[in-house]
Amino acid sequence: MMNVYTPTELLALPPGGQEQPPFRWVPAVLRFLRRRRLGIFATGAVGLVLAIVYLQLATPQYSATTALLVDLRQSNPFRQQPIVTDAQSDNTLVESQVEVLRSEGLARTVVAQHDLINDRAFNSIGRGIIGSVIGFVADLLPAGSGGSANTAERQAVAVEKLQRMVAVRRIGLTAVIEVSAKTPDPELSARLANMLVETHLQRQLGALADVSTLASGWMQKRVVELRDQAITADRAVQEYRATHNILDTDKGQFNAQQLGDFSQQLVSTHAALAEAQAKFDRVSGLSADRMIDAPMSEAIENSVIVSLRKQYLEARRRESEWSSRYGASHAAAANARTEMAELQQSIRNELRRISETYRSELEVAKAKEAELSRQLGVLAGAAAEANTDRIMLRALQSAADSYKSIYENFLQRYTQAVQDQSFPIAEARIMSQAIPPHRRVWPRASVVLLGGMLGGMLLGLGLAILREVLDQGLRTPTQIRATTGQDCLGMLPRLSSAARHADHGKAAEPSARLLSTQPNALRHVVDQPGSAFAEAMRGIALRTIWRRHAPGCQVIGCVAPRPGEGTSTVAANLAYAFAEAGYNTLLVDLDLRSAALTRALAPQNTGGVAEIAEGAMPLEQAVWRDPQMGFHFLPSAAGRSAAQPARVLSPLRAERLLAALRAGYDRVVIDLPPAGNTADASVLAELLDGLLLVSTWGGLEGEALAEILEELHAGRDRLLGIVLNRVELGRLEQYGVAAHLPAPRRHAARVA
Repeated sequence: MMNVYTPTELLALPPGGQEQPPFRWVPAVLRFLRRRRLGIFATGAVGLVLAIVYLQLATPQYSATTALLVDLRQSNPFRQQPIVTDAQSDNTLVESQVEVLRSEGLARTVVAQHDLINDRAFNSIGRGIIGSVIGFVADLLPAGSGGSANTAERQAVAVEKLQRMVAVRRIGLTAVIEVSAKTPDPELSARLANMLVETHLQRQLGALADVSTLASGWMQKRVVELRDQAITADRAVQEYRATHNILDTDKGQFNAQQLGDFSQQLVSTHAALAEAQAKFDRVSGLSADRMIDAPMSEAIENSVIVSLRKQYLEARRRESEWSSRYGASHAAAANARTEMAELQQSIRNELRRISETYRSELEVAKAKEAELSRQLGVLAGAAAEANTDRIMLRALQSAADSYKSIYENFLQRYTQAVQDQSFPIAEARIMSQAIPPHRRVWPRASVVLLGGMLGGMLLGLGLAILREVLDQGLRTPTQIRATTGQDCLGMLPRLSSAARHADHGKAAEPSARLLSTQPNALRHVVDQPGSAFAEAMRGIALRTIWRRHAPGCQVIGCVAPRPGEGTSTVAANLAYAFAEAGYNTLLVDLDLRSAALTRALAPQNTGGVAEIAEGAMPLEQAVWRDPQMGFHFLPSAAGRSAAQPARVLSPLRAERLLAALRAGYDRVVIDLPPAGNTADASVLAELLDGLLLVSTWGGLEGEALAEILEELHAGRDRLLGIVLNRVELGRLEQYGVAAHLPAPRRHAARVA
């Protein structure tokens, strides 16, 4: 059976598939850090020491910075209109300036202009003592035939070194660029930063001057050509006007103005003719009789007709008055009628004269209308011909205007180019020059110390995690249950050196087969009854009783996966715990090859397990007794039986041995050989009532322990549980099982 080890924190799942509480992993992480804190702090201390050593050995670095402002709007005092740009073009301009400052070409120009390949302060950086001596000697030696190649190589090295020393960065999204130089010399740092920026600005001014010179020379020739073309086009316009008699006035074209004037006169003549015709027709239709009472405005306006009409009306009134008074034949009435007739004739004559006058005016209006119509037709023909000529005139005028506009534009640009050539302005300007710094930028003590300590602690944390992953040892009951499916019957703390070695008490008496009562680890339950080990041992004894609660003798074997797990100590103390509880107990050493119990309790024995199994000696003559607890011990007689363990543990002899043991005792505790070395334990386990598997705390991985259980075969069904031995109490709480141990463990002595 292969089981993979899983930490305790991942195995304690909520019952019934319930959801785990939040942040359940925090206690597990804290316990892990507590377990590995010494290693983490140790690596942190090592990192801190290395940081201190680095601070003592590292060369200090000083950084000087020059701030450069890119002029996005080109504030030229001679430019009439500012340059209008957008955010994208501004960003492109600034980033282009940054890349130019980082370029190898600019660095090469700085090296060449300021002769950095022969600058001792610059060349001494990065050489060290030996490199400085070699460089000094090389400078003293005369240059050979390969001097030019050597110079080019030195220049390339100087350019590369300068690029490493200089850092260029843009501050956020602003137009400010910082150029920093970092060297061990404060003066050199400031000098390099200022040299790089000043060389960049000089290159910009030189480029602008060259461009302005080329542009102004070309524009000067182009301006002369455009001026001649504009003059020629304007002369062609004037000649065409003169040739085709095209005149213009302030109010527009002359022909169009005449045509408009004649049109207005013709309209006025049409109105006057209509008015004269109406007057003539009106007067011609009147008679002298109708005129007396006709409401004619023309007649009324005539003073003669008005006077005659008044006289006629007065004569008619008198004739009517006299006729009514004296009769129609009266001389006064007759005279009145004669006067009326004369007045009518006078009115008729006056109307005839007015009619002739209106006729003359009508004839004049008709003649004027005819003349105006003729002249208007002549002007209309001339205007149509003039419009045809103006098509060509407009084309010539448009060409002349285009040449004039191009000429004026180029003339303005030429003027601007001349001004830029005489007063060039770079695209950037220095905000602040670099000055020699007073404080070093590296190494910074706080950063190095903190980085060293944190780096060491992170390394320690990584190593701790690696150790935690590789550490598959079982340390908690939960791990045992999850890995093997068996219960942990108890956790026995590591015994102190004082418990393992003591000088008081009685020594063993071989003649009487009496065991020693001197305190030692095998009888710790009796010697230290209030210790954590004793309390845990009593708990194990009690659990074994209840696990196999049946009448009669109980034979319990103690087996370990491998040697050195403390099985003999556990078996002896378990037997003492049974004896202390009032059971008639026998401790048997069946580890025939090592016989650890026999060497510790009864090294001078004369018989033991081998003799009992072969029937050569009764049990009463082979057992030893503890005079204090009435406890019995059966040695293994290792001197004779170790050579033939298979003979002693044959089925017939083993059954005879266990039958003899069951007959005289209530509890029999057998110390078995390790299960991983021989098959003795698996064979004997089938004859026992119960089996305790003893393992060192954290000393065995889950997979190895599961394989040991598989090797026990039938003894696996008789397994009462697993006992963890040599538990470190000080570290047990770090695995989340502090409450599992009894309270007295807190007063246990310091372990060896």
